[in-house]
Amino acid sequence: MNPESQAFSAEQDRELGTALRGLLDRGGEAEFVAAVMAGARAAGVGSPRAVLGRWSRVAIAAMIVAAVGTALTVRATPEQAQALDTEWVAATTGSAAAALLFTSQDAPDAALLYASVESN
Repeated sequence: MNPESQAFSAEQDRELGTALRGLLDRGGEAEFVAAVMAGARAAGVGSPRAVLGRWSRVAIAAMIVAAVGTALTVRATPEQAQALDTEWVAATTGSAAAALLFTSQDAPDAALLYASVESN
């Protein structure tokens, strides 16, 4: 590698600046916007506010569908996860009582604790 190609200078590159400005500065921007708006009116698109109004109806409908789908998915997931937890604990410990004790959402029944102590 040539060390000169990696040299950095804080000074402006006038040649590059002129080339970029030539590409980015357009003459007749107002005419371009007027032509686009006229074409939109001729096609029956309407005002920008009308376009956004039509898009917002579709967006609101999509959000409602997404919210309902998410609610149904979230509602269904815990029962499946609970069943998997119960099966895993029962398979690991070999005890259905342990599965009920460790995976229950409620406080454990004291009878289960005493039953395991009495059996030992």
